[in-house]
Amino acid sequence: MLSVSYFSAAAAICGATLHLFLRLRLFVTTTTMLLGSILLIYGPAYLSFMLSSGEYAMPIDWLLGHTGTVNPIFSAIKERISDFDGVVTAMNFSIALMYLGIIAGIGMVDRIIPKRIAKMQSALAGWNSQSLRDDVGGSRILIGVIATLVLFLLFVSFKENHIATIKDFLTLSGNDDRLAYRLHHGGSPNYPYNVIIGAIAPILVIWGVLAGWLNRSWLLLSLAIFLALAVGVGKFESLSKAPPAFFLLQLLVAATLTFTNRLSLRAALASLGAVLLVLYFVVRLNITYMVGADALLFIYSRVFEVPNQALLENFAVFPALYPHMWGANIRPIAALMGVSYTPSFIIVAQTWNQITSETTVPALFIADAWTDFSYAGVIIFSLAAGAICRLIDAFFLVQGKTVVNIAVLGATFMGVFTLLITSLNIALLSGGLLLAPILVGLLVTFARYFGKRCAAPPLAGLNQ
Repeated sequence: MLSVSYFSAAAAICGATLHLFLRLRLFVTTTTMLLGSILLIYGPAYLSFMLSSGEYAMPIDWLLGHTGTVNPIFSAIKERISDFDGVVTAMNFSIALMYLGIIAGIGMVDRIIPKRIAKMQSALAGWNSQSLRDDVGGSRILIGVIATLVLFLLFVSFKENHIATIKDFLTLSGNDDRLAYRLHHGGSPNYPYNVIIGAIAPILVIWGVLAGWLNRSWLLLSLAIFLALAVGVGKFESLSKAPPAFFLLQLLVAATLTFTNRLSLRAALASLGAVLLVLYFVVRLNITYMVGADALLFIYSRVFEVPNQALLENFAVFPALYPHMWGANIRPIAALMGVSYTPSFIIVAQTWNQITSETTVPALFIADAWTDFSYAGVIIFSLAAGAICRLIDAFFLVQGKTVVNIAVLGATFMGVFTLLITSLNIALLSGGLLLAPILVGLLVTFARYFGKRCAAPPLAGLNQ
């Protein structure tokens, strides 16, 4: 059965790759970002990690002629669980079901609204020949929203002394000292602040910068830049490598989309180079002793191996050590069931790492789906992820190259990344995958409505 599960996972990965290249085609959309990013991290890299027993940066070590060490999590799991092959089999089948579910969700939307999908595909095909335009109109509502967010973010930053926190962190020379300082001082405890800098503000930064520049609205442009700086402070104050790096990547994605939305080989190589440079800079900033090949090996491990290890840790806990939670891992459902809410990542962390609830174990969204509802959860959550991403594209991208569409794609880029490391519901809301597009839709509706009200001549009937 183990061999069959590996074959199923490999076949699903190949099928998803063909679907991405031949059916979706290499345009930058929320759907292609979803399927492409999952294939990047949980495709061949997943098979390499599992078949090599988690050997550290195995592909790069192999190219360099080195032999790495086996990941200790494999031996730790085998010591606790007698049926290790059963854990791997369940994970392989879940990977296969995830790809099938995502593709089925995409296809379901295509069948329900075929005309809109056809119109979207036509707009995507002509993206590069289109001029960037702002089809919303007035910017007064956008200026008001951005100004309000700037004031709120600055208020929280000053209140919590974020600049001093960042400065103190950078003055520490020892990496152990930095780790301890990060655990106790990194990140804001203010939940609305975290949601804004993670899910809401980035989309408004992109929208404000592009609309301000296009319409020569220097007030809007200035406010958007101030908002970007306030978000940057919040990202760096997390004292972690990923938040500032991915915020910068969001801006790079938006900048690229003003020119092209095609993922050609040249664009892919340029994007990969930009990502590596950003990650290398952030790693060097946070881990001072990492240089050269060591930094490259570390980046590969963090991007491709740590997420797969987290997925393995989750599948090893449920149901071998703890029963499936059947909804108790989702706070509202736990409340309805009348049971105490204990996030699964705390159980996983305490099981394998002997650590406190201050440390999270990020894992792909199917980990929580498996934890709660076994294979049924993997199928349903994967269907939902594929369908939601396709619906976002169908709703916005029919208009072609507009300021709003570029902002939405910049936001959903981060939402898709969040989906790779946490549950579906968190990615939709806190990650901004669904929250940001909904907010943009509401702002566009209000802006157009009030724009028409202001444009209409008052008491026109008296002139007849």
